[in-house]
Amino acid sequence: MTTGVEFRDGRTVTVFGATGKTGRHVTRYAAERGWRVRAAGRRPGQELFDWDDERTWAPAAEGSDAAYVLIPFNHPGAPERTPALLKAVAAAGVGRVVLLSSLDVTEAEPDSPLRLAEEALSGLPVTTAALRPTWFLDNFTHGSFAGMVSSGELRLPAGEGRIPFVDARDVAAVAVAAMAPDGPTGPLPITGPAALTHHEVASALTEGLGRAVRYTPVTAPEFVDLMVARGFGADYGTFLAEALERVATGELVIPVYDTVPRFAGRPAFSALDFARYYA
Repeated sequence: MTTGVEFRDGRTVTVFGATGKTGRHVTRYAAERGWRVRAAGRRPGQELFDWDDERTWAPAAEGSDAAYVLIPFNHPGAPERTPALLKAVAAAGVGRVVLLSSLDVTEAEPDSPLRLAEEALSGLPVTTAALRPTWFLDNFTHGSFAGMVSSGELRLPAGEGRIPFVDARDVAAVAVAAMAPDGPTGPLPITGPAALTHHEVASALTEGLGRAVRYTPVTAPEFVDLMVARGFGADYGTFLAEALERVATGELVIPVYDTVPRFAGRPAFSALDFARYYA
C-alpha cells in the first residue's frame, strides 16, 4: 500500500498487522512522515503475507528500510513462529526492525512467545527496538472489556490498584520514531502519563464517551464467569483475572515512563484524551 503523498526522504517501511490496534496508527504516522508504507497482509492491495506460508515472509519485507512486527496471539501457532519471521525480515535486507513486545516480558516464562521473540530480535545483525507497552486503553473500547463498557459497567477483580494505561496511538508514535534512521533502539517501556485506578478510567470514559460507565470490583471467579458469558474462553478469563488480582494486591506496580514525550515530541495521551478520540 502506498501513501499517495510525496516521499520526503525516500524511506520505505513494511508494517505487519497494518490494520490492527497499533498497526493502523503506525501506518498513518509513517505516511505522515512521507514514507512509502507497505502493509503486509492478505487483503487486496496489501503486500502478500500469510503467517501460515513462510514463502510470503521475505518478499513482504524486501526493499524496505525498516519493519514493524508484532506477535499475533490471536492466530494459532503464529506466536511461536515470530522468531523465524524476525530472522526472515532481517535476512531480506531490512536495516531496522521494531518489535511490539510487552512490559510483561520481564516476568514471562523463559519459553514464552514474548521472551523468545525478544531473544531472537536481540540476535539479529541489524538495528532493533523492542516496544514494551503497558496495558492498552483500547481494550476498553474494542478489546477484552469493550462489552462491559458498552453495558455501562466494568466488573473486574482489580480492586483499587493503579495502572498507567497507554493509548495505542502513543505506542505507534514510538514505533515510528524507532523506525527512523536515527531512532531509539533497545527495550523501550511505554506507558500513559499517569497511573490510574479503574474508577478513574471509568470516569474518563464517562466524560469522553458521553455516557455513564462505572467500575465495580468483583471476585476473580465472578469475573471469569462474566468473561465466559461474553464468549471468551475460561483459560483466557483466568489469565486476565490473575493479572488483575496482582494489580489489586499491589504485587504488580508499573512506574510511569517518559518514553512517549521523549520520542513522540508531545505528551502521552491521557485516558480522557483517548475516550474523546474514540468517541
